[in-house]
Amino acid sequence: SFAETATCADILFVVDPDDADTWTGMDWGEAAVAELAPREYLSGKLNKTALAMADVYKVLMFVGDDCVFRTEAWDRIMLATLDDLGGSGWVYPDDKRRSDVPEHWMCSSDVVRALGWFANPVLNHFYLDNSIAELGKRSGLIRWCPEAVIEHLHYSVCAETEHDGVYRSTEEMFGTSDLQSFQQWRGTQMANEVAVLRREF
Repeated sequence: SFAETATCADILFVVDPDDADTWTGMDWGEAAVAELAPREYLSGKLNKTALAMADVYKVLMFVGDDCVFRTEAWDRIMLATLDDLGGSGWVYPDDKRRSDVPEHWMCSSDVVRALGWFANPVLNHFYLDNSIAELGKRSGLIRWCPEAVIEHLHYSVCAETEHDGVYRSTEEMFGTSDLQSFQQWRGTQMANEVAVLRREF
């Protein structure tokens, strides 16, 4: 779906070394592939990748492997929305699941450099989107882009997606601890990061 709809975006697949068997014989086409070793949880994986790419690309975006690109030229639509925002900040598509937080987001690289992260590093997997929503709203640097549909085939909205062992194990591993870390971050660190964003942008 990416190849059928993107007009100017590049794609990079980031793979854990212990998942290599899953991708044996995979034809990645023109996409680049990076393998992260040792294994990282979601925020670490996103941050290592984004910080390595922040000086190469002006804009970075994250989508999971359960997303389907529905809108032709979604990349140009979202980039135009980011430009309309002033060129710095976050924009996020209609994922057919939530409009209040960006479960998948596009971010200008200058914001990544200013914060030192792409995904809140105090979290492992959950509430990353809530962090972006809070920072973006309080700094005035976020915009929802409903014209671009990138559907998130999460089990809560897609009857064909099973609430399987992978979902359950991740929820059990990180659900409670990430909620606690998110609440602590909101109470102690968020105001400082909002101040950084307001000062820089």
